[in-house]
Amino acid sequence: MIRIYRFVFLFLVLFISYAAVTPLEGGASVANLDKLLHFSAFLILTFFMDLSIKKPLISSKAALIFLILYAFLIELVQYFLSYRSAEVFDFISDLLGILVYLYFAPKINIRHML
Repeated sequence: MIRIYRFVFLFLVLFISYAAVTPLEGGASVANLDKLLHFSAFLILTFFMDLSIKKPLISSKAALIFLILYAFLIELVQYFLSYRSAEVFDFISDLLGILVYLYFAPKINIRHML
């Protein structure tokens, strides 16, 4: 089962990376929708990262550093793209997605539910 989670995690990393460097079509029709998308993407990404490793994510510094660096690198790359913009609040939304997962996962014992 862990292989399936790893495949989904890798797919999500590739999908988020592609979406991060693709030119946007029009503006967001709902205010701050992009922040919700950042939050949701990293909440889901963190979930699959947790299920992709053998020990709980909260005890894996390397996995947590990867997620934080990945969020930062997306914004860094967007800073250098003329058709995208880097925003501190996008990075904060990413971090909040990670933190919310880390807060609730142990409380609901997510790893034992699956």
